[in-house]
Amino acid sequence: MKIDAELKRREAFKIARSRKKVSQREASIALNISESHFRNIESGRGNPDAVLLFRIARYFGETPENMFPDLAIA
Repeated sequence: MKIDAELKRREAFKIARSRKKVSQREASIALNISESHFRNIESGRGNPDAVLLFRIARYFGETPENMFPDLAIA
C-alpha cells in the first residue's frame, strides 16, 4: 500500500538522521539541496531524481531500497 510505504520512508529518514545526529538543515547543506526540498523528500511529498536518491542513501550509509521503500516497489 502506498501510504504504508510513505510512512516507512519517513521513518527511515528520521532514524537515519537521528543516527547521524544531523538536522534537516545540516543534511540539506551536506547534500547541496534546499532545506525545503529535503523536507519534502523526507515527508513523502516529493521524490528525488536518481542521482540525488543515491547521494542521500550514501550520505546516510543506507541502501536506496531502505531509504525509499515506496520507490523500490514495482
